[in-house]
Amino acid sequence: MKALKALVIGMGVLIIVGLALVGYGLSNNSLRKPPPAVAGGGAVPLSGEPAGRAYYSVEVPVTAGNHLEQMAVSGDKVLLRFAGSEGDRILVVDPQTGHLSGTISLVPQKP
Repeated sequence: MKALKALVIGMGVLIIVGLALVGYGLSNNSLRKPPPAVAGGGAVPLSGEPAGRAYYSVEVPVTAGNHLEQMAVSGDKVLLRFAGSEGDRILVVDPQTGHLSGTISLVPQKP
């Protein structure tokens, strides 16, 4: 009977210690500041925006005869598909910075 009583007390102490650790972890995460945002070229903070957020303007190079066919979001990137006389092209843009991350040219395969 003494062993059972010691076991119940031990498990109660473990539960209390576990809850204290969970509370500490939650409070520690809520006090942590987010990493500073990387502003894109020519970023201008808006007056109503929270610190770290910035408005930016990005010029996407589009050749004559091409037009924006489709836009999609994939993870942390924005994909812009342009169609035109020279073939399709996909631009990969980072929405956090506004920088062009890459270009994919879709070239038709010759038979």
